[in-house]
Amino acid sequence: MSNWDKQLEDDLDWRQAELASLKSQVIKATNGSVMHQVLLRAMWALLYAHYEGFCKFAWDLYLDELKNSGVKRKECKDEIARLSLQKQFKELKGDLSLENLWKFTQTGLKSLLEENIDFQIKLETESNLYPNIFRENSLQVCLDCTLVEQYQIELRTLVRRRNDIAHGQKMIIKDLKEYQKYEDAALEVMHELAISIVDCLDNKLYLRSP
Repeated sequence: MSNWDKQLEDDLDWRQAELASLKSQVIKATNGSVMHQVLLRAMWALLYAHYEGFCKFAWDLYLDELKNSGVKRKECKDEIARLSLQKQFKELKGDLSLENLWKFTQTGLKSLLEENIDFQIKLETESNLYPNIFRENSLQVCLDCTLVEQYQIELRTLVRRRNDIAHGQKMIIKDLKEYQKYEDAALEVMHELAISIVDCLDNKLYLRSP
C-alpha cells in the first residue's frame, strides 16, 4: 500500500467511525422524540462536515504529492500546470501593460514552466461543496470522478439542508431511512475520489502524454 493510499484510507476510516457512532445513538433514541430529532439533525451536519472535510483533505494531499514528486510544470497536463500558476496569473492581471505582457510571454512563462510544480493556491470548497464545485475542482486536476453526476440531487440536498441547520432553521429529518440515502451518496463519492487520486498518483496520470 502506498503512503497516499494509507493516508486516504485512514482519513475515511475515522470519519466513517464517527458517523457510525452517532448513528448508534439515533437507533437507541425513541422514534419521534426530541432526542431522536436532535440526533438526526446532528448526523446531517456531521455528514456534510465529513464530506467537505474529506474532499478538501484528499485534494490537498494530491497536490502536495504532485509537488513532492519534483515534476516540472511543463511535464504535467495543461489543467494541472494552469492551476499551479494561479498566483502568477493573478499578479499578471494587476499589470496588463504592453511591456509587462511582452516580458511575461517572452521569458516569464517559459521560466515558470521549467520550474518544479508548486501550488500556492489550492482547490477551494467555498464552504458549500455543491456538485458543480466538486466537478470543477476534479476536472482542474484531471481526476476522473463520475459519481457526482449520479448523486448530484442528493449532494445538492445535503448542502442545502446543512445550511438550514447551520442557520438555525427547523429542518426536520423524518427518520434514519430518510437520512441513509444521503450518507450512502456522500460516502460513495468520497471513496471514488480517493480511488481516483490513488490511481492518478500510482500511474502518474497527471503527466502529459508522450
